[in-house]
Amino acid sequence: MTRPAAAFAWLNLAAAALAAGIWYLWPAAGGWPLLLGLSPWLLARPRRGRNRWRLWPLPRTRYDAPLLLFFLTAAVSVWAAYDRPAAWAKFWLMVGAWLLLAAFVALMQADLTQAAAWLLAVFGAALALYFLATNDWTRYPAKMPALTAMGQSLQTWLPALPGHRLHPNVAGGLLAMTIPFTAALVADSRCRVVTAGLLLLALSGLLLTAARGAWIALAVAAALALSWRLLGIFQPQPASRRWLLLGLICAGASLGLAVLLLATPWLTRLLAALPGPDSSLSRLELYSDSLSLAADYPLIGAGLGGFTMLHASYALLVHVGYTVHAHNIWLNVAIEQGGLAALALFWLFLLAGVGGWRAAGAGRMPRLPAAALLSLITVLTQGLVDDVFYGSRALLLLFVPLAFVPPFPVAKAVSAPETGWRRAPAPSRRWLLVVLLLALGLWVWRQPAALVWRNLAAVQQSQIELSRYRWPDWPLQDAVRRAVDLSQPVAYYERALSLAPTSASANRRLGQIELSLGRYAAALAHLQAAYRAAPRHNATRQLLGEAYSAAGQPTAGAALWQGVNNDQGQLALRAFWYEYLDDAQRLAWIRQATPASAR
Repeated sequence: MTRPAAAFAWLNLAAAALAAGIWYLWPAAGGWPLLLGLSPWLLARPRRGRNRWRLWPLPRTRYDAPLLLFFLTAAVSVWAAYDRPAAWAKFWLMVGAWLLLAAFVALMQADLTQAAAWLLAVFGAALALYFLATNDWTRYPAKMPALTAMGQSLQTWLPALPGHRLHPNVAGGLLAMTIPFTAALVADSRCRVVTAGLLLLALSGLLLTAARGAWIALAVAAALALSWRLLGIFQPQPASRRWLLLGLICAGASLGLAVLLLATPWLTRLLAALPGPDSSLSRLELYSDSLSLAADYPLIGAGLGGFTMLHASYALLVHVGYTVHAHNIWLNVAIEQGGLAALALFWLFLLAGVGGWRAAGAGRMPRLPAAALLSLITVLTQGLVDDVFYGSRALLLLFVPLAFVPPFPVAKAVSAPETGWRRAPAPSRRWLLVVLLLALGLWVWRQPAALVWRNLAAVQQSQIELSRYRWPDWPLQDAVRRAVDLSQPVAYYERALSLAPTSASANRRLGQIELSLGRYAAALAHLQAAYRAAPRHNATRQLLGEAYSAAGQPTAGAALWQGVNNDQGQLALRAFWYEYLDDAQRLAWIRQATPASAR
């Protein structure tokens, strides 16, 4: 390590952190903080040699290809969004995440891995103290009264700090991400009293957040670390031990799948108890609705930052937003950025996993890269039941653990194996390209053109409708559909159906438009086709029940409405719409079809 390299690394981190902080506190700041974040890289560009005219100022890593694909899809999603200011704000948070990744890579290149881990450990402890000092226990009470009482007692001893207040789930996710680094420092550092104190603070903060998704994620990471240690008793050789660990993970995943299949009622209660939307909307229903939204926007997504009203308008069928995200990172990425973005994110984390796998097999896995892998496991595990690192401003730290994990093992000649960024071997990545192409082929199998037209139709529909809709200025989204020109998205839906007549998504979305416009016979035909393709889909059942009732068949409508989700008063909204239209006959049919419990 040279002093200029270390000074550059710290200067770059300061610039990236300042730019990220501006985007965090002022999401509408726009793109100018990017110049601030890039300024050290631009000023330190090489003045001679073959890299003199290199356009890309940031350090090159093997993560660049999936990151580039991820950001290209994000740029397209800004165009697709119905709320461009919100989309741009999220896009710049992603750019901040990339700057922070580059800054931490520079620390690795300067042999400052230990210092970088200390930064994360101190950040975790400071975050725990900040959460305890600022959390509003009346607005965000812990789901365990004892934890609420404990937090309120501790808060009396801390200074009252003004400003931003973290949601407990976000604080829990961030703490779970940093704790593996702190634990690694406790094992390695000479200052064990200090690092143990930092670990205790972070664990206490995590406990008091009552973020059970983060608890589960950290428990999974700890179980994997403990399993690696215990398996060493039976198989000291790391190359063989990793296969034993993989077998243990597969066995645990199989057991979990069996629980999913055999204990669904118990699982529903467990998921409903996790942090997230109100228990009146079960987590399984939310995931089902989110899957249907992802199918509506399969290629380019629906646009960044727009989940709330997309979910309300096209899945829940209500007039106001209900939840800010899908509580699953993969579903959120697929909805907002499309399937390619989800594949890019999977590719990115797969590279880190392959790097850890090969380093473990070579017996050259220091504690800090191992801690980074465990940190990524907490992010991905919590991401299955909550979405802290894509659905909130914690997105800024999504990529940071990747900097500690070389995507492939270090060459043996390297004297500082813990960095993993110098002269790494370059094995073929063709197999990754094959996996990506196969997944993409499965995604668009048999109906590529229909997917394109359907995605464009859905994007245009949501842009036209939701860019104008504001409640209570408009009573329902149906009123907007009657006031705007939807001929182009309708034409796109019809073109998609000419290529794939059985498409559940295109038939449902087109039938929804036709219901709003009063074209009841056409709506009935399209919604019947959607029901044949997806008979269990809640929104399809509700829309088809309305179409039957509006067409003078309230008995058939009542049969479909018996099992639909009415927890948010969806069926009363449909009666309100026909009352608003002053259509007495259809209002009577709708009321006749409505179950007694929903009237």
